[in-house]
Amino acid sequence: MLLFIAGTLGSGKTSVLPGLRKKRPEFDIHDFDERDASLRIEALPRQEQTEYWINRAIENQKRGKDTVIGGDAVYGEILACPSIDEIDHLGVCLLDCDDVERLDRLRRFCPEAATMETLNWATWLRVHAIDPTWCPEMIIENSYAAMRWENWKDWPQGDPRWQQTVIDTTRKSVAQITASVVKWMDGQIARKDVTPTALERPDPDLDAMLSEDGS
Repeated sequence: MLLFIAGTLGSGKTSVLPGLRKKRPEFDIHDFDERDASLRIEALPRQEQTEYWINRAIENQKRGKDTVIGGDAVYGEILACPSIDEIDHLGVCLLDCDDVERLDRLRRFCPEAATMETLNWATWLRVHAIDPTWCPEMIIENSYAAMRWENWKDWPQGDPRWQQTVIDTTRKSVAQITASVVKWMDGQIARKDVTPTALERPDPDLDAMLSEDGS
C-alpha cells in the first residue's frame, strides 16, 4: 500500500509526519522533499521525484511493508507516473486550509512563500482534488516525458476512479490534524485488500458499505 499526504505550503503536511511515525511505526514514512526540497517547484522534477517514491513503495511492497509519503505530490501526477499500476493499493489525501490561515502560517515559518502564487496553487489543488478536467495543462505542460496522462485525462468530473480525500486543517492543532490523517490511514488499511488498484473502477456497493462505518 502507498499513501500520499499531499498539499501545498502551510497546509500542515510536514508537521504531521513525526506524529504519524509515533502512531503508525509499521509504515515506512518519508517527507517528499527529503532528497531535495527544490524539486517541488517545477512540474518536471516534481514528477520525477514522485516516480522515485512510487518505486520506493514498490520495493517496500515486495517486502510486505506499506509506505507513506508526505509532501508536494499532485494527484493527477501520481496517477500518470509510469510505475503506478504496480502499486497494489493507492490512497491520496489533500491537506488544505483557508487562504487567510495559510498566509498566517507562512508568515510565521516561511514568509518568503506568503505570496499570491502560493494561494493560486492551493486553489488549483483544491479544485483538482474534485475535478480532473480543471486546467490539466498546469501539470501536463513541460512535464516528465515518461508520464502517462492517458491514464486519466479523459475522466470526467464525478468519475469514481478519481478519489482524493480532502482534510480541512483550518483552525486545527498539529495533534488534531494528525488524528484526522491517522483516521484516514486506518480507513485505507480497511480498504486495501478489497478495493481495486488506482486506475480501476471501484465497486460502488463496497464504497457505500465502507462509508457507513466512516472509512
